[in-house]
Amino acid sequence: MYIPCSQTSLNGCHSFILTEIPTSLIPANDADRLRALEGYQLLDARSEKVLDEVVAATARLFGVSNAMLSIIEKDEVLVKAPYNLPVAVERVPRNQSMCSATILQDETAVFEDLTKASAPGVDISLLQQLGLNFYAGHNLRTTDGYNLGSLCLYNGVARSFNTAERELLARLASLVMQLLELRRRLGAHAEATAVLWEPVYRAVGAQLARLTALVERISPAGPPSELTAAVAQEAGAIIDIIDQFVTAALKRA
Repeated sequence: MYIPCSQTSLNGCHSFILTEIPTSLIPANDADRLRALEGYQLLDARSEKVLDEVVAATARLFGVSNAMLSIIEKDEVLVKAPYNLPVAVERVPRNQSMCSATILQDETAVFEDLTKASAPGVDISLLQQLGLNFYAGHNLRTTDGYNLGSLCLYNGVARSFNTAERELLARLASLVMQLLELRRRLGAHAEATAVLWEPVYRAVGAQLARLTALVERISPAGPPSELTAAVAQEAGAIIDIIDQFVTAALKRA
């Protein structure tokens, strides 16, 4: 079965073949997880400003070339809010996504060099073709305990990912999940809901600008190769401000 993409890139339109998903990549609660996913109405790849900006800021903060939200569907993985991906693609087969393995665990998944180790059961041939050798991802976990997908990072060059960075990525994934919950209550970002989302854009955007300024201050010559514990703490304080705002917005929604 071929899956045509609806976007094109300099490399053309990419199609993928669905193959059988290894049972090792399917969590025991997958049927319930998929039902929970339906309630968030995430199954399209439309650009949404606040999600796009959070993912882009995350990539810049960690100094990686690519980032996205991966939403794990029954057979495929939806690419949401992609940042600087080498090719334009909306979905990939579930067994070709590292995030399919990430949702099986609670902690941050990290593979610093995919040429040396990868997640069991995941076909990384696509990543190899794209020259991506680093992966880190953390679950988008609902309050009911269902992992809908992950906030994930990719990089062409293998790199280390320290404890402070892992904890920071987990906090950012938690923030994204809060935004997805707010999206579920307010409705997707569209003309009809613009007035509801405008204060969110302003508040979140102001703090993301602070994150960008932090990156520029600590690494003016280019992307940082690794975040120190002190910088991660400073970034975490900014993320906390966003999280507090979104939590308050959820209470009002």
